[in-house]
Amino acid sequence: MSVLEKIIQAKRRKIGIQKLSNSFTDHYINVNASTKAPRFFNELSKCSNKYKIIAEMKKASPSAGLLVKKYIPEDLAKEYEIKGFSNLSILTEEDHFLGSMTHISKVKKVTNLPVLQKDFIVDEWQIYQAKTIGVDCILLIAEILSKQEIIDFVHTAKILKLDVLLEFHAESEIGKIRDIDLDYIGINNRNLNTLKTDINHCLLMRDKFHNELKNFKIIAESGFKSTMELENYHSYQKKNLFLKILLHILLESNY
Repeated sequence: MSVLEKIIQAKRRKIGIQKLSNSFTDHYINVNASTKAPRFFNELSKCSNKYKIIAEMKKASPSAGLLVKKYIPEDLAKEYEIKGFSNLSILTEEDHFLGSMTHISKVKKVTNLPVLQKDFIVDEWQIYQAKTIGVDCILLIAEILSKQEIIDFVHTAKILKLDVLLEFHAESEIGKIRDIDLDYIGINNRNLNTLKTDINHCLLMRDKFHNELKNFKIIAESGFKSTMELENYHSYQKKNLFLKILLHILLESNY
């Protein structure tokens, strides 16, 4: 069983238990039915920095192990804000990334930066849960969802005024994202089954499936460790403006 399969198996089990004590109706009632438009991608598009970066926060990962011994989400979020980042991505998966929903709650108390909850959503209940803690954008992973689940989850997120980042990696997942009513699509440079990363994977997929992806703005995810790598993506964007590509970078924290 791969790491991804173990994560999903454990996630389904935990969500099943949580739903027994926190009903779907309870979450719906507790959700603040805000009429404000989703703000995550709006803030990202307004960012005037050369690189539009979603700054990621995580304590550990399956591929690298423990990344930060003294992980204080509030301090890291404030540091990112001081450095000029406009958007945050916060890992909340508990077993392999040592994340927590409380990390988002803590960050929301010290900064107004919009937050992407990075987790493995397999149940609509999780989307309501995300709304209750102030998440601005949720991550949907095409590999672990059916096409119908993606459609249903996107619909629920829109009702709750949440932005959605739909991510894929493999060519076999193109059919799942085709014609989905979203502006942004993420292409993960990391294979979630092998945990291997190819920094050029996003560019290769964008070129190979130009027709299928031409109406989406692309977010390149995972593996960025240097300014040179960011510059290569920036150069690609400038050379291919006729393709209407808008490349953003989901930058992994090295803290």
